[in-house]
Amino acid sequence: MRITKVEIPKSADGIDQIKMDKLGKVVLIAGKNGSGKTRILNKIFGAFNTKPVKQVIDNAKTHLEQGMNQLADRDRAITNFTEILSKEKDNVRIEAINKAISDEIRSREMTLKVIAQCETVLGWKQIETSEIGDSYVAVRFVPKILKLHDCSALPRKEITSYAASINSVGVESLPQGSFAKIQVIQDRWFSSTHQNSQVPEKEKLKAIEDYEKLTKIVGVFLGTSIGRNIDDEPTLFGLPMGQSNLSDGQRILLQFCLAIYSQETALKDLILILDEPENHLHPSVIIETIERIQQCVFEGQIWIATHSVPLLAHFDPSLIWYVEDGKIEHAGKIPEKVLQSLLGDENEIARLQDFISLPAQFATSRYAFECLLDPGVVMTDGKDPQSSQVRTDLLNLVSAGKLRVLEFGAGKGRLISNIVDLDEANHEKLVEKIDYVAYDKYPTDKEYCENALSKAYGNSERRYFNDMGQLLSVYDKESFDVVVMCNVLHEIDPKDWLKLFRADGMISNLLSENGVLLLVEDHQIPVGEKAYQKGFLVLDTPQLKELFKITERDIDFSFSQKKEGRLKAHRIPKRLLMQVDEKSRLAAIKSLSNTAREKIIEIREMKKNYQNGKLHGFWTQQFANAQLNIAEFTGE
Repeated sequence: MRITKVEIPKSADGIDQIKMDKLGKVVLIAGKNGSGKTRILNKIFGAFNTKPVKQVIDNAKTHLEQGMNQLADRDRAITNFTEILSKEKDNVRIEAINKAISDEIRSREMTLKVIAQCETVLGWKQIETSEIGDSYVAVRFVPKILKLHDCSALPRKEITSYAASINSVGVESLPQGSFAKIQVIQDRWFSSTHQNSQVPEKEKLKAIEDYEKLTKIVGVFLGTSIGRNIDDEPTLFGLPMGQSNLSDGQRILLQFCLAIYSQETALKDLILILDEPENHLHPSVIIETIERIQQCVFEGQIWIATHSVPLLAHFDPSLIWYVEDGKIEHAGKIPEKVLQSLLGDENEIARLQDFISLPAQFATSRYAFECLLDPGVVMTDGKDPQSSQVRTDLLNLVSAGKLRVLEFGAGKGRLISNIVDLDEANHEKLVEKIDYVAYDKYPTDKEYCENALSKAYGNSERRYFNDMGQLLSVYDKESFDVVVMCNVLHEIDPKDWLKLFRADGMISNLLSENGVLLLVEDHQIPVGEKAYQKGFLVLDTPQLKELFKITERDIDFSFSQKKEGRLKAHRIPKRLLMQVDEKSRLAAIKSLSNTAREKIIEIREMKKNYQNGKLHGFWTQQFANAQLNIAEFTGE
């Protein structure tokens, strides 16, 4: 249920007329302290509590219809008695008729009162809702009590009672019931999973499910896990709950955790009131908390009274109503009214805008600084999307026999390590279908890479090389089906591209006649670097087509992408690699320069935030680096 419209007349308590309409899932009431936010909330929900319920409305409709019929009957009776009276001559009869008329008039007046009462019920319009309810419930949902009841010394029956109390919608029972709920849920889980447990399977599964759900939500809100000590007490941050020294914010968050955990189903169609929920909480944390509450109240509504600018900025401005001197107005498309109300004059707003722009400036400056440093080697786990991308492409290339794969620039062996991790989560084992060999020009990460190879194949013999001559001493030319370059090409000086790809180049020599280069790059690398004197260049599909003279007729050239095109894996056959020359190299770099220039102009019109600041840094470096390379190759 949701409140869709409010129309409450002005009253003597200092609150002006309240008119609000087109209200959605979230209603934001903004204003500085003392502006009247809480009084307006109280006024609205005081009226909400008096809104006629469905049964009252149905009764009013029935009684109104009956009353109107009775009124008509009374009017007819009075008319008939009046006509009879006009013709009557007998005094006794006249007296009786006059008495009957008086009785009908009194009954008519009573009927009019009933009709007026019914019309008042049916005409009640102070609060309109999305539906007529059997009851109207609005729950205040911000914990205010910071002291949580330590239940460690309580009798079992009392702990269970306190734990059950927080199942009722609201926050009143949370201070005494939060720790008790954790204790009960963990005890049930521990008893169910104990090796000597006699708990029926259905109850065991339910206990495990409940505990996993609880630990997950505590992890999300508090960033820690629930433990258990030798005395069978639940612990937070390694200490018994009552001794865990939670901050005020953590105490509030824990209560939110337990409310959402225990009341989740009941919250779905309720109206929740959050009056200044930002107290004691970091802006990002309260935003995450409200998002989680929104997921529970998917058929209901949330009313938030706040003076937190970050919280207001998180939502669409059309949801904001601002309060000043007891008067509420829609902020809508003019949120500067809200800022003036919360911050003061235009100078303060300008200072805030300058401050907000700092992350974008910082991101650009930081990226530029990083581009003076040597590249770092990144290690990821099996969830790495690029490793998953390469694994999928290799599976598509695997034929009936094994696929011999060379990773050019293997670093710490991230790719083969992640493939093994991904294999463990899938029925199809890629590592058994590929003969994987690692090559890296620099031996810095040799130990890491050999450990990854040993994990995959039992040992690293004949699988790791730092010298191309040694590799060709073990493996024949044109003996590799696939060469993988994962986040490597951008680190190679364009002066060396021809040495790699032309007919007598290193990679072309390694690939079999039908071999493929699998070129994988992050096309918005998040950290800047100076891979060589002129920086780094990240070639996307248009630039690769220029470099290798690829046309739409070359149907054996293809690519896959993830994360909206940011992560791409290009599959380039050997015959296309060998088409590279000085002219195509220059054309590719010029193409990148033009793209970078367009991106810079585009980003400068976008919102000034940290993410766009990093993008600006990336494309600025691409433009500068491309121009440096063009100048070197053209002598201009």
